[in-house]
Amino acid sequence: MSSNPTQISARIVAPVEFRAGDGPLLEIREGECQVIVEGDSAVLTWTEDGQPLTAAIPKIEFDRFIESGAIVLGVS
Repeated sequence: MSSNPTQISARIVAPVEFRAGDGPLLEIREGECQVIVEGDSAVLTWTEDGQPLTAAIPKIEFDRFIESGAIVLGVS
């Protein structure tokens, strides 16, 4: 049984870091992004230097960013 993904507009307002595979931690710049939450992960999409970028992070990490105020949901 699969759930329908939820897409949310959001804003990064403080450091949000993610790890791409086994690589180093990368930071998402402050600004607007789109978030798709499905199951136990969240996919963030944003534009940096005119290029679309995407990061998948575990939902538990995403929830911590929300609780700490680093990601603000519902921004349009």
